[in-house]
Amino acid sequence: MARFWLTGIVLLLALGLMACGGGGPHGGVATPGAPETTAPTGEATPGEGFTITDNLFESEEKGYNVRIPEGWSPRPNFFPGPGFSVDAFFAPDLVEGVQPNISIACDQIPEGTTLTLKEYSDAKLQAARGVAQVEPDVSSGEVGGQEAVVARYKREKLEPAVEKTEFLFVTAKCGWDITLTVPLGRGSDYQNLFEEFLNSFRLLP
Repeated sequence: MARFWLTGIVLLLALGLMACGGGGPHGGVATPGAPETTAPTGEATPGEGFTITDNLFESEEKGYNVRIPEGWSPRPNFFPGPGFSVDAFFAPDLVEGVQPNISIACDQIPEGTTLTLKEYSDAKLQAARGVAQVEPDVSSGEVGGQEAVVARYKREKLEPAVEKTEFLFVTAKCGWDITLTVPLGRGSDYQNLFEEFLNSFRLLP
């Protein structure tokens, strides 16, 4: 459980910092992982373990596909680490000093072990409490046909001030964390976009 707790802290801090402009064309922070990839408008764009065709992003390595929001830029393998990797999608412009983004994290489950949704969500919520210093608003949801725990919270005590919505679910391969990060007080502006993104998410056979 400690690994998922630490992974959560690393991702929260990394994506929080990138939210202030380091993750896309407006930022100057060095980013680990693959080079920046702009959203396509037709032909397939191949990469290491992924393809993009008509804004459909497909990760063969992690086993999912999803529709990239119009005008947003994908960053495949944006933040790789031991036992996990993250694909991120960034809005084209800064909003109040923050670059809105959606991340998809896959925490790999070691072979021969099992992980319940409660175990995974408990670890992720503990990470959110530690970084944001608030109690997340928790509810239930669904992503790609999988039962999910939904956590919403505001990170006001660190700069940049942001609010996050996380959808957490578990498959045999990964603990999944799909997170929307936007400027504080702007969550409702991105609700429909995030819902469309989640509705387009599909796990591959």
